[in-house]
Amino acid sequence: MKELAKEAWNYTFSEQHPGDYILSVVCGGAGLYDFVIRLNTAQIAAYEREGIPYISRLAEEVRYDQTPFNAQKL
Repeated sequence: MKELAKEAWNYTFSEQHPGDYILSVVCGGAGLYDFVIRLNTAQIAAYEREGIPYISRLAEEVRYDQTPFNAQKL
């Protein structure tokens, strides 16, 4: 797995295989945990258009509410 971007205490963005992207987001309050998702095709397209700024925004969305991303959870 190749690490593409990382912000300490925020997220790690990696490429597992060509075109297969994984986002690990630090979530929680009193107890911290990683919420890990595999990007879907729409998210990959947005990343290819916008780059790391999109990944930062996506990490914030995941941190705020993991429910919409449960189907992508690893």
